Amino acid sequence: MEAVLGKTVVVVGATGKQGGATAAHLLTAGWHVRALTRNTTGPAAAALAAAGAEVVAADMDDTSSLVRAMAGAHGVFSVQPAPHDPGAPMGYSTETEARWGRAVADAAKAAGVEHLVYASLVEASERTGVPSFDSKWEVEQHIAAIGLPATVLRPATFMEDLVVSKDVLDGSFAHLLEPDTRYQMIAVDDIGAFAALAFADPESYAGRSLTIAGDERTPRELATVLGRALGHPVAYHQIPLDIIRQHDPGLADVFDSSAAEQADVPALRALHPGLMTFEMWLSRHGRAQLAAL
Repeated sequence: MEAVLGKTVVVVGATGKQGGATAAHLLTAGWHVRALTRNTTGPAAAALAAAGAEVVAADMDDTSSLVRAMAGAHGVFSVQPAPHDPGAPMGYSTETEARWGRAVADAAKAAGVEHLVYASLVEASERTGVPSFDSKWEVEQHIAAIGLPATVLRPATFMEDLVVSKDVLDGSFAHLLEPDTRYQMIAVDDIGAFAALAFADPESYAGRSLTIAGDERTPRELATVLGRALGHPVAYHQIPLDIIRQHDPGLADVFDSSAAEQADVPALRALHPGLMTFEMWLSRHGRAQLAAL
């Protein structure tokens, strides 16, 4: 692994979940973190500055601002909001997401950055016809086409996105999958950990795509784990896909797709021994999220 002392990593999306986790892990590892945001005066930016990051204004619709912000940097972490994210700007779409992802890669190339780490999606290893998957696939293809040394991280479902309804407090956990369908998930903090590992060891990670997950469970098992954490039974209720399709065809297509690769969780845990299971995430982070519902 190369020394990180004095080297700068630019974190795009630093005020979001994945960018914030990456910035935190990089700061802990001793990197100089340059956090990019459109709003340098907001509370998230202030928290980054207090943690030791250099907060810099940049806009993914302004490539020249990105190139300036990346000047002299060793690496860039790139993530764009998904269209359904609460923090996505008005009028944001999968086309915007792909355009922004390409712009960050082009800026990194123009600035002479040595290593880009791109946060993609587990389903983005091929074109699927699902817009929210294909936008990330298009960015991956563009990164490869311009010849930028890069690591692509393809995270599974976020554990944070599984506990978003107050219904769970009343004993009901709902999802679209069959009760005994096994699927993979990862804590957002662990995405940041893998990004930091990639920057610290480019010889092992540059030029590589890595599907990442920390656990594999069924919806029924997740309900049981949530029940233990809450101290009362939690039952699983499957949401009929046809109902979702009436209101959000794109979301229905996501769960109807079989494009997802499978992560090798034991191998990933060997690389990152702190990789969290769902129980570990609940214990460390999830209880606060449950309390905030």
